[in-house]
Amino acid sequence: MSAAYSVRIDLNHCENKQECMEVCPTNVFDMVKPPAGLGLISRLKIRVHGGLVAQATREPDCIGCMACVSA
Repeated sequence: MSAAYSVRIDLNHCENKQECMEVCPTNVFDMVKPPAGLGLISRLKIRVHGGLVAQATREPDCIGCMACVSA
């Protein structure tokens, strides 16, 4: 069964401050090591904010409330 909602995280805009994790009512996100192949600016931003990025590890639990986007 596929997820009802598709969660996409733009690492060029995300500041990795875990705000999405704090506001998500269904606990969709975890902080993980970033994927390989990111650009310089993204890598620097990630390093400044602890070396981790948000990832929707429980995407099927997403209810589409958009609280993560608002945060």
